Amino acid sequence: MLCGHQEVSGWSSTLFTLYAVFGRHPIVNMLLQAVFVLFLSYVIYNLLYVRQFSASCGKYKQPGQWYFIKRVIVYLNCLVRTWTRPDDGGKPSADRPRLKSEFPIAQNEFPQLLQSHPSALDSVYMNGVDSHGNTLVAKISRRPGRTAEVWLMLRLADGRYFHFPRFPDTSVYNTDGKSYTAGGLQFTVLQPMLKWRICFNGLLRAGQRDKWNGEDEGKLVHVQFAFVWTAFTGSFSNNFDIDASTLSDAIARETWSLAYRDALAKFSRALQRYEVWGGYLGTITIAEEPERELLLRGVKDHTWGKLDWDLFDRYIINWAYLEDGTVYSIAAVSLPRMMSHFVYGYVTFPSGQRSVIKKTDLHLSCLGEFTDPPKKFCFNVLAGEVNCYITTHQKQEQILYSGNGWSVKIHEQLTDVTLNGVRGWGVTQYMYRHGGDCPVPQQRSLPLLHEPAAADIKTARLLVLPFRDPACASSQVVGGKGSQLALLSQMKENFIVPNGFCLTVASYKHHLQDNASLEAAIQHLQDVAYGKQEGDLQALSKAVMAQFSATKLSLSIEAAVLRELNALFDNEWQHKPFAVRSSAVGEDGAEASFAGQMETFLGVIGISEVCKAIVKCWSSSFAYQAVEYRRNHGQVVAADMGVCIQEMVQADTAGVLFTRDPVSGNPGIMTINVSYGLGEAVVSGMTEPDTIYINRTYNNKLSIASKVTGSKTTKIVMKESGGVQELEVADESSECCLSDDVALELGKISILVEQSFSDSRDIEFAVKDKQIFLLQARPITSINIESEFELIHEQDAPVLTDDEMLTTANTGEVMPMAMTPLTCDILTNTLSQIRQILLADVAGIRSPSYTITCFGGNFCRHSFLNLLSGFYFLNEWTSPFWTADDTRTVTEISLFGVRLNNANINNLIEARYKNTRAPFWRKLYMQLNLIKDVFIGKSYCEKAFQLCEAVNDNAYSTSSSIERVYEEIERKIIVYFKIWDYHILTSTSSALASYVMTNQLMGGHASVVTSEVMSDVAMLLSTCTDVLSADVPASLAKLALAIIEDGQDEYFQSLTPEAGTEWLKSDKNGRLKNMFTDFMHMHGHRCIREVPKISRNFICNLFVVFNLLSI
Repeated sequence: MLCGHQEVSGWSSTLFTLYAVFGRHPIVNMLLQAVFVLFLSYVIYNLLYVRQFSASCGKYKQPGQWYFIKRVIVYLNCLVRTWTRPDDGGKPSADRPRLKSEFPIAQNEFPQLLQSHPSALDSVYMNGVDSHGNTLVAKISRRPGRTAEVWLMLRLADGRYFHFPRFPDTSVYNTDGKSYTAGGLQFTVLQPMLKWRICFNGLLRAGQRDKWNGEDEGKLVHVQFAFVWTAFTGSFSNNFDIDASTLSDAIARETWSLAYRDALAKFSRALQRYEVWGGYLGTITIAEEPERELLLRGVKDHTWGKLDWDLFDRYIINWAYLEDGTVYSIAAVSLPRMMSHFVYGYVTFPSGQRSVIKKTDLHLSCLGEFTDPPKKFCFNVLAGEVNCYITTHQKQEQILYSGNGWSVKIHEQLTDVTLNGVRGWGVTQYMYRHGGDCPVPQQRSLPLLHEPAAADIKTARLLVLPFRDPACASSQVVGGKGSQLALLSQMKENFIVPNGFCLTVASYKHHLQDNASLEAAIQHLQDVAYGKQEGDLQALSKAVMAQFSATKLSLSIEAAVLRELNALFDNEWQHKPFAVRSSAVGEDGAEASFAGQMETFLGVIGISEVCKAIVKCWSSSFAYQAVEYRRNHGQVVAADMGVCIQEMVQADTAGVLFTRDPVSGNPGIMTINVSYGLGEAVVSGMTEPDTIYINRTYNNKLSIASKVTGSKTTKIVMKESGGVQELEVADESSECCLSDDVALELGKISILVEQSFSDSRDIEFAVKDKQIFLLQARPITSINIESEFELIHEQDAPVLTDDEMLTTANTGEVMPMAMTPLTCDILTNTLSQIRQILLADVAGIRSPSYTITCFGGNFCRHSFLNLLSGFYFLNEWTSPFWTADDTRTVTEISLFGVRLNNANINNLIEARYKNTRAPFWRKLYMQLNLIKDVFIGKSYCEKAFQLCEAVNDNAYSTSSSIERVYEEIERKIIVYFKIWDYHILTSTSSALASYVMTNQLMGGHASVVTSEVMSDVAMLLSTCTDVLSADVPASLAKLALAIIEDGQDEYFQSLTPEAGTEWLKSDKNGRLKNMFTDFMHMHGHRCIREVPKISRNFICNLFVVFNLLSI
């Protein structure tokens, strides 16, 4: 209380001091008095005349008493909130490029921690459209309790429509609770704020259904698609980017109180939301139809926190993409307790400039207030300084229900739109309160089987662990196969998991420590596999296996195995047959299986044989096929190993069940491969098994679809003395070896397993006297893998419109071949962000953006320049002096040496920039910046050269690991950014200087350039000195000539590259050594194809210099 009083006194003292200093001035005093009189008049007027108007439609508040003062207060508060918003990277600059590692907002791209509240959610909504009529709407809303809401709508250009089978209900159960995966739909973050992967492999209903029918699923069709979505706008945050004038208007209309203030603050903190627009590129397959490629554009909306539907009365959101590249998101929402009517949104124009909505006549009372949503409507908005007239026409509508007990009804409309006459396509979403009952039975998800957290593992250092030990469920402790068996053992269903235990990774490491020479051999194998040393990988693998197999299990490990056998099986273990199986870390995961790569030993009896089998399992980790598999899949070659020891079942029949088709991924078909005896005959391909296909509806009703009886000529059984043997089957091969009842029961069990793990499973089983035993349950790794199309286009940039102008001029010279992924990632992002700086500094386009389309982009790993967005940005709409013709002349002469003879280019430039707005003073300031760069271009070169000297790229070639190389690149990324920034500035200055020169030679008419003038320009440019790039061949020529003059040319050409480079550095050669040293000092950072990161500069590869001199 005392501190508050002192603070008020301090402010009062300050105000009195200011008044004492300035208030005595007569003009200031008059102004203060005028302000006071106006304020007093406004107060009296409000007290005497202004009353609260009745609400529109009984709920939408109108301006009332103190409206103006309240609006000013809220407006100022919004400005302060904008100034103090969390840093999202800000506008990139040469000193601080926008690096993805610096994005606090990038953390919001990943699945968020769900709060412990029934209204908690983490939702990603995406839609995409094209000019042909293809439309995609997809949403995953993660909810507590392993539940989610899924929206999926697909309309094709031919008019066919498909949607999620549960519609109009949107609930999905038994999700993994941690990723954006539900109902066969999956969203994956590839690069925060830039790239996402959207894929689906499952069943969709053909045709529309708006009413629930739990008995008739309709016609279900297997659909697969995979898209990579790449951003072409920056993010728009509902918490920070909404226009202050529209927000202040909505709040000022309400009745204020302390409770109202608290409710607003609570709602603002409870829910976070932002949008980003981008392009989708991918393929889609409908049933057995040929695969088709699609290019869509649309929004990605991420919302998380607590969404209390009781606070909402209605809302409408309009999203649309226009054929000229304009996108907009405009919403009206009614929150009766806080803002009875609030309109917000933005329009992002093709130039990249984003303009927030300042005024609009869009009002909920005119849009289905007492009826269903209209099929057509229009409205006006003021976006920044641009007036927009928008029309919307519905072409498809889907009704959905959301919230607990269907508390909310959604009308999702696919629409055709226009904005100021420019046509487009979009999605309009209406939300209504739903007062009816929910006919869908409520469900609960099963407990999720998952690995324990590292902090919960207390027994990881033990040498052996039984399946029932919680730590045994960790793949890092016992390997993948052991982990899956331990998790499967936790289920209490109508099946049995044979008892057993695992040798831990600690046992494996203990064994290696006891055999130091083995560790050295494994290290040598890794060095060869990683390319650090030369060698025959296959021969080394064979040698390591032989050396490993020759070792013996240590007494401590053998004793631990004996203790566990006695604990689990008493004295009966001595006569029991066991399966001893390899279990590598990283095996049997969602991305890699390793199935069949390492050894399994069956029918092992006695401690001696068990110990031998354990060592052979460890040894099989270094089989050539296993090493190559891990190396090709980016896994650790010398993976840590566990071993599973499991009691065996003398099965009548055994085999494998796939919970969805293993080839197509169709979840409507289960596949069982089964034969007599042990399952090894099936998994090894030794016999032709029976194949049973089970139809599975979306509601998990099962029926036998068909059977294909195999020959089953061979079966594998256990021998009483240990081991297994093959037996010929003659009389039983004509009929299916698994009854329908057991097959259907097995299908029901597999559904429970799938739901408990939350993914599709490849299940090994055995049947003995109709009792089902589960021996393994690994993920099916062939679902949603990247296609060849995705790999070819994985780093393609989005295309803003169907009428872009792309060229390989310049980039095709320095990067003529396909670029490596690292070069694509670093170079394209760096150049694009630098171009954004240039756009902000000289064209006034200041929309925050993480995109990679402004400058150009990669297509099929080749770099292209975007003329419309990256070069034609100085024109009538962005500059006080430049025209489209001027910027075309500068760009086209710089890149192509001639003006392009295409009259439509000016129309494309107008369409791209006509709605770009900037005040004249800013345009003038930006032009002065451009002129300044021309005059100080030389200083940019000097700074760039100093930075090049500071970069020691030789560290890459001497690095001991790929991690070290990556760390060096990451550490120096800002230095590279600055160098490229100086390069772009000097290149722009050079282009402008060339234009001025050309314009003078043409007498002020540079739009028509002749070959004679270009010849004169070339002659003038040839007189320039200190051109570093031209000095490289000149210096090499001088050095070669000096070698000839010294009479050493024949001797030099007779040397090997190694000897030749040493000879050039020798003190015997006098001036040749000095010339070579000077060349390496000045140009050692250069190389042939110097832009790709895979290229090695002259310092790292002196042999290239020798070869050039030899030529």
